[in-house]
Amino acid sequence: MKHHTRLLTLMLATLIAASSCGSVTNSGVTNVTQGSDSESIDTSETTPVSEVPVISDDLPDADYGGYTVRVLMRNSTYPDWIGDMFSEAEDGDVLNDAIYRRNRAVCERFNVEFELIKSSNNNYETDAVSSIVAGDDAYDIIVPHARAAFVYAEQGLCLDWKTQLTYVDLDKPWWDQDAKKSFDINGKLFTMIGDISYQALAQTDCMMFNKKLFDKYNEEYPYQKVLDNKWTFDEFSRLVLLCSDDLNGDGSFEPDKDLYGYATYIWVGPMQALTTGGGRIVTADKDGGLALTINSERNVSIYEDYFALLANKNCYLELNRDSKQSVYDCKKVFSEGRALMMDGNLNDISYLRDMKDDFGIVPWPKYDTTCEKYYTNVDSGTNLFLVPITNPDPERISVILEALCAEGYRSVIPAYYEVALQKKYTRDDLSVQMLDIIKEGRVFDIGYYYCGGTFGSAGYNLANSTDRSFSSYYAKNEKSVNAELGKKLEKYGK
Repeated sequence: MKHHTRLLTLMLATLIAASSCGSVTNSGVTNVTQGSDSESIDTSETTPVSEVPVISDDLPDADYGGYTVRVLMRNSTYPDWIGDMFSEAEDGDVLNDAIYRRNRAVCERFNVEFELIKSSNNNYETDAVSSIVAGDDAYDIIVPHARAAFVYAEQGLCLDWKTQLTYVDLDKPWWDQDAKKSFDINGKLFTMIGDISYQALAQTDCMMFNKKLFDKYNEEYPYQKVLDNKWTFDEFSRLVLLCSDDLNGDGSFEPDKDLYGYATYIWVGPMQALTTGGGRIVTADKDGGLALTINSERNVSIYEDYFALLANKNCYLELNRDSKQSVYDCKKVFSEGRALMMDGNLNDISYLRDMKDDFGIVPWPKYDTTCEKYYTNVDSGTNLFLVPITNPDPERISVILEALCAEGYRSVIPAYYEVALQKKYTRDDLSVQMLDIIKEGRVFDIGYYYCGGTFGSAGYNLANSTDRSFSSYYAKNEKSVNAELGKKLEKYGK
């Protein structure tokens, strides 16, 4: 009950604020101007990604005699899974050219070539399972969907990144430390991610806001609140409840006609909500086991608050695009200027390149100010990397992986979000600075990737149900999920 009271308080505050709304213009790159008063944004706590420290990869001098590194990837160009690793030639596109130059640098340094092998599936890739089981040396690197990666890992079909890939240094800044900790199960780390993949950033959730509508409602852009640790779920809710309008006056709200405070897709907001408070579905414990940690008092509060807000007419929830339901794309609602805010992953920004209104990017809000970071979910569609146990030379492939990731850190990631995102899609430098904060808060929840279904997709399942009570949902499924988790641990990597 206290959560609904909290939402009601926000709604009342919103009505009071709305009664005094005027018009204001926010402008500038390094400053946000509110009406006639200029408020400077303090960016001293952030380090622009362009300032990449010079760090040696400490790799040996090696000549691999023209060896062809065979890479199995999902057969898709949108999202551009293949483009995450491969570029045929420079074409003037900043990101494409950075990937091409990275690959050529590694090829020339170690005398290797890369061969792309496309899988039969453009999404959930498990083509190599049977060949690895048969002992066939067909691939050096496999780059599947995150959930598919654990199909390989569970069966022990991958090399351990901690003990078998000699020259991979997981303490270097180009490897993601959250993934390293989260994916360590039964003392084995069978898959990893880092700056070897720009898609691991592109699949990260963020919040986009319409500057024109913020101006209309006399609201400051959220940048300074982010930096001041005040960009919270309560503040987000206040803004959402401030903005709605039955534009055609027909007494109902429809996504192709009316104005919303918040638009989301069923696989984004409902999944991100848990992460925003620092919660995890499953947590790897110190002994390498897995503990079901989704059912904390805090997580229950997060789900209650989020779904109470989502039930408001100010919010538009797009249902599953893969179903037969008639849905209206939430990106279209936002791009056509009918939503104050929309969440999505960074890949979605490309959809907004022709948006008439200016927009900005900030992290998804913290649940409250006690959160250490702006924790941000990385969608399970992201690429993960693994090396099959059939690889004939683990030392060689460890050198290549480390070199690719180090070069990605130095050149590809800066090209992706400092140049490609800034120049192509976003319209201010502050949005680019926000990406540092988003990247810093990335969460690779093993429960989301490995446990799938019931709790791995809890937010999605709750959003799809008529009863959105997480407590009831948990009570119904706890026993079976814990039993499943026990079975997974018993056989993992064996």
